[in-house]
Amino acid sequence: MSILLRKVKIIDSKSPYNGLVKDVLINNDQIVQIDDNIEISARKVIEEDGLCVSPGWFEIHSNFCDPGNEHKEDIDSGSRAAVFGGFTSVALSPETEPVIQSKNDIEYLYKKAESQPINIYPIGASTKDLCGKELNELYDMYQAGAIGFYNGKKAVSNPNIQKLVFLYTRTFEAPVLVFPNENDLSDMGQMNEGEMSTALALKGIPNLSEEITVNRDLYLAEYAESPVHFASISTAGGIELIRKAKAQGAPVTCSVNLYNLVLTDDVLTTYDTRYKVLPPIRAEHDRSALLDGLKDGTIDAISIDHVPQDIELKKCEFENAVFGMRGLETAFGVYCKYLSKEINLEKWVDLICHNPRKILDAPKISLNEGNIAELSLFKQKAKWTLSEEKIKLRSKNNPFAHVELTGKPFGIINKGNFHSA
Repeated sequence: MSILLRKVKIIDSKSPYNGLVKDVLINNDQIVQIDDNIEISARKVIEEDGLCVSPGWFEIHSNFCDPGNEHKEDIDSGSRAAVFGGFTSVALSPETEPVIQSKNDIEYLYKKAESQPINIYPIGASTKDLCGKELNELYDMYQAGAIGFYNGKKAVSNPNIQKLVFLYTRTFEAPVLVFPNENDLSDMGQMNEGEMSTALALKGIPNLSEEITVNRDLYLAEYAESPVHFASISTAGGIELIRKAKAQGAPVTCSVNLYNLVLTDDVLTTYDTRYKVLPPIRAEHDRSALLDGLKDGTIDAISIDHVPQDIELKKCEFENAVFGMRGLETAFGVYCKYLSKEINLEKWVDLICHNPRKILDAPKISLNEGNIAELSLFKQKAKWTLSEEKIKLRSKNNPFAHVELTGKPFGIINKGNFHSA
């Protein structure tokens, strides 16, 4: 299929056309021409005021709940949410029922993804049933296409097991993601530990639970001579440890969840369970430190950490509610409304596209002639409000639903076709 984008602003630090308004011609799944005026007939012509284009956005870890909890989300509805949010690729967490932990599990997800408009990359579970006691057959999963390994939000408490994960994956250079949380310190915690948790009489999750794991796994990765990626970093202390390790040349990267960049634990004064997430929404000094980490390059990527939950598990007492927030649908609008003055659009694309691909060793893309056409289209100034009913979401745990946002995805181009957001 031929697609012609007319007068689109290109946002891509890896492209010589960055910041320029150009016509872009796509044929099947390839960018064939970028020029000022392309005079050619195409099967589909897209021309919209204020339309921008960038390489396709890549979500580094989200959960589509498939297999096992398809009433919350499945590959179809998760892909629909991703397209609506402007994402062309999503790496899927292994935290499903059953856990993604075998060659067959990886092949199952790739098979289900074949007909989807987005690219799906399964992440395999580091340990058996995410229990942290026994390594899975990591190489078999890697051979089947696992893009990396992660124990989800059940951090490996046994340092010897985590050391073995680093040592084993080093032999075939597979990325390892670590969720930094010492379970014994955060056990039964409901929110960030601090003044707000005391005022609300809720058990807190201390910053120390993150920082002690970051410190430990930096040592373990150094011992194993292995890279490590810290997923969902959330504290000022955690950022400072990673900053120091990077200064010493350690092969460490980290990502931050978007909600930790725009929210503080003050939002929990009404006990709204949509804000019950892991890692928890932290205090303002942590949020400020995370922004500093983005600006100085300590933080490599922004993650959405899309975790759908059904209404029964959220609309209940705060202590009984489960962790998790949707976010793929509203990510760009949240960025534009709350963060665009801190992080420019080019930086956003680096943090949500180029850097996640580098971390997970996913296919690299850029807006250049001859390259694969995997593109995100968006309008930075469009105002809109998410209607969960309109896009038929299976779960309703997005706190930014019904909030007027600024900046809206227009659609994606992937696998040779345009898909409207």
